[in-house]
Amino acid sequence: MKKYLIIFKIKIFLFSLFTIKIFAIDFSDKSQTSTRFTLSSGYLESTFNSNEGMAYFPMSVYETYDWGFRKLSADKFAIGRFFSAFFSGLFQVGYFSSTYMNVPFHEFGHATRFRYFGSSSITYFVNNSQTASTSTYFGMIIKRAGYPNEGAATSGTISYQNATEQQVNSLISTAGGMNNEILLTKNLAERVFERGGTVPDFFFYFADKLSPYNYSRLNPAEFQGGDPQKIESSYAALGKNITRTDLQQSYLFSLLASGTFYSLLWGNLKYIWNGEQNIKTLDLFGFTLPDFSTFINSQGLSMEGMLRYKVNNKLSLGLAYEKVYLGGTYEQISPQIRYVFNINSKLIKNINIKPQLVFGFDNSIDVGGSFLSEFEGEIVGLFLKYTYYNINTLYGERNIPSKDSPNELLAGVYFNMK
Repeated sequence: MKKYLIIFKIKIFLFSLFTIKIFAIDFSDKSQTSTRFTLSSGYLESTFNSNEGMAYFPMSVYETYDWGFRKLSADKFAIGRFFSAFFSGLFQVGYFSSTYMNVPFHEFGHATRFRYFGSSSITYFVNNSQTASTSTYFGMIIKRAGYPNEGAATSGTISYQNATEQQVNSLISTAGGMNNEILLTKNLAERVFERGGTVPDFFFYFADKLSPYNYSRLNPAEFQGGDPQKIESSYAALGKNITRTDLQQSYLFSLLASGTFYSLLWGNLKYIWNGEQNIKTLDLFGFTLPDFSTFINSQGLSMEGMLRYKVNNKLSLGLAYEKVYLGGTYEQISPQIRYVFNINSKLIKNINIKPQLVFGFDNSIDVGGSFLSEFEGEIVGLFLKYTYYNINTLYGERNIPSKDSPNELLAGVYFNMK
């Protein structure tokens, strides 16, 4: 972990430079952060088994919450802004996120991997005692109203040919939960960079990023059969010495070293100071502080670094590098481009395109990728996303919907909330 501590110290130094830069400029951008509610074909859970398609739902709830906070917060005086942020954060971290957002999406991460491995029946247990259950993700969210802040579990089956394949498939299915919580933080960071964020995003990001760390810290003597314990056992059975302590260190580093964490933290402090709710990613000459994400894979524990660069208001670039640093040697590089075409017609305001490639490197080169297109109107927009999941890549292993086809086509409509 020494090299991670060095990176963290560098990040603190850069954050100090950004702070100096921010004090030296005028906050003249008062345009309101865009918030959306999205309806995705990925919500048809058993039909498409789309991990990335279902992620649109918690992200939509986050943005709806942001919209509501903007309408209800007491912004006239600093004391009102402080208590608006404080009580919202207390509600989000202490109740809302764990009850309705990250825990259900964690469980969906298990379910989508179970389905990939051939399970035709999924049961979600929505409380600690496993006395309440449902067969759908949305049913779990609704039922958890009666079991606030409780744990949950997911039951399914996996297919395998031998003992080694059983351990690998079990590991991937178990890891799907914590990997999905990190997926939410990646999506949130991407949205803050592309469209901006607001005050509650800090608490959503913090809760989702910290949750796997807290889970991995549970004492197995007091909490039997949890995901971190199963993951540690599966790695050991595969001859990989990866412990819960390794998970804890990696998750904590990825939180404290991520630029989005400091962008959102600074945005909250700025809101309390002057009432500005719009949060933009901190940058230096167009380059953002990199974000870091920890993922659990069959090859081992990986760390992904993501760097973004905004060329201008229309063009932005991104480059992610992910490496399995414990248990294996696999590497993955993911370049992406986002370009905004200003149409400004009666029906379409912008057309946004976002191609992404995924290159995996081990003994050979594995290639995957996606292409997202958005047709944005003043109130309503449409999106279409094609993805080719290469199962050999880390990205493919975590998200591929079906063994029958590596291709996925998502479509949906979103509503801009003013």
